[in-house]
Amino acid sequence: MKLKLLALVAVLVVFLVAGPASAMLLDAPGHTITVPPDLTAEATGSSGAVVSYSGVSVNPNDEAVNCSPASGSLFSFGPTTVTCSAPDASDASFTVTVHDTTPPAVTPPSDVTDSSTNPGGKVVNYPAATASDTVDGALTPACAPASGTNFVIGTTTVTCSATDSHGNTGSAHFNVTVTFSDTTAPTFTSVPSDTTIPATSAAGAVYSYSVAATDNSGTANVSCDHASGSVFPPTTTTVTCTATDPSNNSTQASWHVTVTPGDFAAPVFSNVPPSKTVEASNAAGTIVNYTPPTANDAVDGPELVTCAPASGTTFPLGTTTVTCHATDAHSNTATASFSVTVADRTPPSLTVPSDRAINADTPEGISAQSHYAAQFLSEAQAVDAVDPHPRVSSDSPDFFTVGVHLVTFAAIDASGNGVTKGATLDVRPMPPAGTPPLPTPASHAPPKDGTALKAEAGDSRVRLTWQIPDGVDHVVVTHQLSAGGDVQVVYTGSGKSFTDRGLVNGLEYRFVVTAVDKEGNTSAGAAVVALPKATLLRSPKDGAKLAKPPKLVWVRNSEASYYNVQLFRGSVKILSTWPTNTTLILTRSWKYQGHTYKLTRGIYRWYVWPGFGARANVDYGEMLGFSSFQIVR
Repeated sequence: MKLKLLALVAVLVVFLVAGPASAMLLDAPGHTITVPPDLTAEATGSSGAVVSYSGVSVNPNDEAVNCSPASGSLFSFGPTTVTCSAPDASDASFTVTVHDTTPPAVTPPSDVTDSSTNPGGKVVNYPAATASDTVDGALTPACAPASGTNFVIGTTTVTCSATDSHGNTGSAHFNVTVTFSDTTAPTFTSVPSDTTIPATSAAGAVYSYSVAATDNSGTANVSCDHASGSVFPPTTTTVTCTATDPSNNSTQASWHVTVTPGDFAAPVFSNVPPSKTVEASNAAGTIVNYTPPTANDAVDGPELVTCAPASGTTFPLGTTTVTCHATDAHSNTATASFSVTVADRTPPSLTVPSDRAINADTPEGISAQSHYAAQFLSEAQAVDAVDPHPRVSSDSPDFFTVGVHLVTFAAIDASGNGVTKGATLDVRPMPPAGTPPLPTPASHAPPKDGTALKAEAGDSRVRLTWQIPDGVDHVVVTHQLSAGGDVQVVYTGSGKSFTDRGLVNGLEYRFVVTAVDKEGNTSAGAAVVALPKATLLRSPKDGAKLAKPPKLVWVRNSEASYYNVQLFRGSVKILSTWPTNTTLILTRSWKYQGHTYKLTRGIYRWYVWPGFGARANVDYGEMLGFSSFQIVR
């Protein structure tokens, strides 16, 4: 019993000393085999791996230990049990496992560099990658992106990988660099056609346009030598635009812009009347006649001139500015002005009492307020063509002493024009009571002016008509140039009309018709002005009604080289032509300023100007006149 217990203790001691890394088999008489722990080996070929191991022993070491498979043998894939044996020991074993955990070795091609003219990249073919596996041998890697696909501009990393039969994957990388080589110039996609526009000012016209270009790079910068929206001169301009891409490839496109010259110069005035002062005819002023200035346009020739206030209208007292306008066919307007001053420079007409004698009513004389003295003073009266209430005064004393007194009467109108006349008052000594008064002369009250005074001017003549009021014996008609000069009596009589002949055409005359009663008292005088003028447009007569186009006839100007004839319908100019003779035959239709006009029913006005020298000189004289006719069918 004690021997068995001792043997068991010996086995436990051996186990405890050997530890967990060794396995011991007990065999009488006590031999044990020690083997290594389980081993794992990496395959070195498709058949497995040659595995060498150590750590096999027998204790006591007096016997040989044989293991199978032996160390250094080829172990196949998977686990293999190695059994070790000795003659006096029990077998011992351990496991050798062969596995494949090594990924294939991938060899990529060298980095690839290529160029493209396409901004989208290029299809690149690169050499195949190779792969080798310890177990599987040569493998074919897969690369992404694949050879033969499109590579964008720039550097792309290509990854090549291979997986062996045991699921081990190896990979490697290389770069494919594609550079953009742009040799293609941009292309214009939108270019304006040759363009013709009218000038809008003397500098030309603003012209706006748009151009567009594309490029394979996606960017095309366009620059033009004449900017859109700038002013193009009145000539033909070549516009050249250049499109440039980021690689400095460029192309050009061009077209022509023609700006047709226009009329931007206003007419030029000549013969503007000088400022003048004329005599007032009545309280409203006077009719003022003037010759409108001439306006000539470099393109259209003479232009109609409108002035306000118009010639032949009434101008009020004071200074009035006459403004004249002329506008050409392209709406260029010129203005000119002059002033007309209507002044009252004619003194009132003063009637004084008749000389007379009165008796004193005191021993010393008579008061100016006494009846007969006051009556004498009150008979002084004044009338004025402009001022309806001229002021009358005298140098009468407050008391007339006995004796002869010369009383001076004065009349002054609102404009300060004055006149004086004298009358004698003989104050005789106071008579005895009951003596009758001395006789009183008849009153000298001035007559009224004639009414409805009118003047009709003609060729070198003026016809006057008027109405004579009651109490008038006759009238005296005078004329005077409005610009000044001698006053001439041209008619004296009781008629109601008079024609003054032999006048100078183009000069304004002022006529005054003064009423005279039987006592010789005169009115203030009614005034009117008139401007005789020759009729130079002969046919058709002004206001003629016609059934067919007329032949226009006018008087020749001996110095004229040609004439300008203009025809208007309403306010629209429908014809302007330059004949060299003094006739123009109108037709039923014609073209003017790009429009076709027809002589249809309506009222037409025509104007004629003489032209001197070459037409290019734009030298025109005063308008010969204007007239009208009516087409009735």
